[in-house]
Amino acid sequence: MQVLIIGCGNIGALYDYENDSILTHAKAFSKKSKCKLYFYDLNILLAEKIAERYKSVFLADLNKVDFSEYDCISICTPTATHFQFLKRAIESNVKLIICEKPVSSSEAELLELKKLYENKKSKIIVNYIRRFQPSFNWLKKFIEDLLISEKLTHVAIRYQRGFINNCSHAFDLISYLTSRPIDLRNLQKQNVVYDHFQNDPTLSLLANWNDVNVNVLGLSNVHFSHFEIDLYFSTFKIAIKESGDQIDIFESEIHGNFLNPLKCNEKLSRKNCLKNYMLEVVDSALNLLNSESNADNFIESVNLNLLMLKYLN
Repeated sequence: MQVLIIGCGNIGALYDYENDSILTHAKAFSKKSKCKLYFYDLNILLAEKIAERYKSVFLADLNKVDFSEYDCISICTPTATHFQFLKRAIESNVKLIICEKPVSSSEAELLELKKLYENKKSKIIVNYIRRFQPSFNWLKKFIEDLLISEKLTHVAIRYQRGFINNCSHAFDLISYLTSRPIDLRNLQKQNVVYDHFQNDPTLSLLANWNDVNVNVLGLSNVHFSHFEIDLYFSTFKIAIKESGDQIDIFESEIHGNFLNPLKCNEKLSRKNCLKNYMLEVVDSALNLLNSESNADNFIESVNLNLLMLKYLN
């Protein structure tokens, strides 16, 4: 299987370059014995370095490359470049494409990609990493069962570094876990700060979603990584912490006519949920490639991307 990885930066190849974890496209694909890897980066020396590390091939000029020769292409470049690579890969009928999120910061580009996708044969995974992890697959089923008897009442999100870049992770995960697409109403912006990206502020807001109160706290001018979600039900609270590496389940037991304070259920809680997370992403992508199903998350991701641009505007 011919795999081209475009972009050898952090998520492409560097996050796990000096450790044993599997946190990049490069290392995850390198664990698959039937995959032959090719690397490209604007920094040719970096591409050569990564190719040497994985005993693979680096490409000096992507303009001379025929995308149709590859079974899979991973796009690990800055958001502004996604469109050109996605369009070229889709038009070349590449069987499987993995693209980092967000797909684009342009409504026109998103609409063009959506139209291209609907008329071609490519399967496209947008790398919202948590939805591909076993612990979150388990949590999805747990919430599905919980919603039979309880109502989701509140959602609290705390994030930093860009509404579309990072809060989109939260919206995608909530949609995945509840099987309900995000569509906020009565939206009230509380704070808008352009602290990390020129076109993507860190935004705080209050809103309503299917009678669920949503509180989004954007931690502006914060440089450390922070990503947390709290889901409140009638008698349960689910706390997603440590960027999603830990899931704590809290429950309130009935005592007479009253509910006791929440208590963490250690048996239900999960830790190390993101261990070797890119291996799970690549496994999911390859399973999709080898199946008859076309159940990727591209259209869902594009629609979310469009919706979040609408909120910003």
